[in-house]
Amino acid sequence: MVITTQNFRELTHQVATSLGYANLRILTVGHPLGGTSEEIVREWADDAVEETINLLTGERT
Repeated sequence: MVITTQNFRELTHQVATSLGYANLRILTVGHPLGGTSEEIVREWADDAVEETINLLTGERT
């Protein structure tokens, strides 16, 4: 699984596909991480918990 931000989701998918990992599980979080308050990043992390579990256990949402 790879974690990327919203602005780099498509690029992440393109690179994964070009390397032979078209089915790579990609978790997308808010953008940007740098310069964003810790409180907001923690909110994004909390929001991503269910999707993270689904990606790690093989369930696709």
